[in-house]
Amino acid sequence: MGSNNKQRARILAIDDEPGILDVISVGLRREGYDVHVCDSPGKALLLLNRQDFDLVLLDILMPEMDGIQVASQIKNNLMNVEIVMMTGKPNEARINACKDMGISHFLFKPFSIEQVVYMVYAALYSMRVQRALMENARNRTHGSPIVGISRACQHLKREISRLAASDLPVLIEGETGTGKELIAREIHDQSRKQHRPFLPVNCATLGSIAESELFGHASGAFTDAKRSTRGYVGSAEGGTLFLDEIGELPLSLQSKLLRFLDTGEYTKVGESELRMADIRIIAATNRDLEKMCRENRFRTDLYYRVRGAGIRTVPLRKHPEDIPPLVWHFLEILASQRNRSFHVSQDVISALTDHEWPGNVRELKHTIHLLCDLSPDGEIRYRDVARCIGIKGCKTIGSYQREKARALNAFDRKYFFQILMASGGKLQKALEITGMHKKNFYAKMKELGFSLKDIAQEYQLNN
Repeated sequence: MGSNNKQRARILAIDDEPGILDVISVGLRREGYDVHVCDSPGKALLLLNRQDFDLVLLDILMPEMDGIQVASQIKNNLMNVEIVMMTGKPNEARINACKDMGISHFLFKPFSIEQVVYMVYAALYSMRVQRALMENARNRTHGSPIVGISRACQHLKREISRLAASDLPVLIEGETGTGKELIAREIHDQSRKQHRPFLPVNCATLGSIAESELFGHASGAFTDAKRSTRGYVGSAEGGTLFLDEIGELPLSLQSKLLRFLDTGEYTKVGESELRMADIRIIAATNRDLEKMCRENRFRTDLYYRVRGAGIRTVPLRKHPEDIPPLVWHFLEILASQRNRSFHVSQDVISALTDHEWPGNVRELKHTIHLLCDLSPDGEIRYRDVARCIGIKGCKTIGSYQREKARALNAFDRKYFFQILMASGGKLQKALEITGMHKKNFYAKMKELGFSLKDIAQEYQLNN
């Protein structure tokens, strides 16, 4: 625990028991914190209105006003302070009421000073990490729109930069909702064609007039063709044409697209004039195109031609460490759009991180929008998260070894994710925080798929 952070942290302890306040005051001051105590909730609220505190240790059961009422006033007045609730009589209804306000840190009496010190450190550390990531999200205006700190995300950014330097066709493969169009747009925005059009086309919606939509048609080419059209190819001249769901193109059109990729030549429907277009093709699919080729449902030559270079997206469940920065990123966007602030507690972040997200980033984004709609006061509550993503009261429990391994892995990912963000990719700082030997630290990084170098690059790009 770094002494500088302790000296800056101002803590207010509120409890009607003087003995509890004495233990907290002596113990935390010995650790270097700036501690204030108050045995009256009313006086404490006045003090909070006059002075800034980083953290409040708040007893739930007090005669003058209970801690839940005090916490509610703190939240309603938008005081930027972390709260740790204390109680000697744990009660499910009271604990749930606290969680509904976004409070996720609790101390149960009787407690030792070591437990107090640990909880205070954990709460302040969690708060600092969240604020740092929120600030990082605010500074993304001129950085990459690809949000994340995982090795998979950093690799994707490098692939985008590499492919942006060429004019090769690109095939982006991966599950629905993994950001294939965002990747395509970022390749275009980093390329020499960045000032020319980027035109996305969903091949699944082209229908029976797919050829006309893609290459255009001459006036009178067919019924209702009252005027000539340029088609998507002509409209994207000099830029990038993004063919989403390319696996849905009919075979008859696949041969024409192959010819265009080979020569840059095409003809409009109902016209014999040969035309040329200088455009780059980026395609995407969530289908297994190799299997479709074996089944003669997709041309093998087109597959290898459009796959001049390839990117395979990674589903969100494979890199859950990117969920917290994505959540804060989406919240920051919504806060800016709606001119208000939103707050999420650690238990909300944990619930979102633990979810499988079959719809990937798209599903996460839509869920955050919904949660904001359900939070008129800006406080995103665990109960709303549970309802939105279908968390049941009882989850399936596996064997002891399996559940232990799962819990340890979740802890490692969460802990080292926070270490990487707090250290900014600096090895010495990370080793100082963790207290680990360098060899063991690197072994754990490799096991989790994290990289200090990637984190350092991320900070340079976005700060």
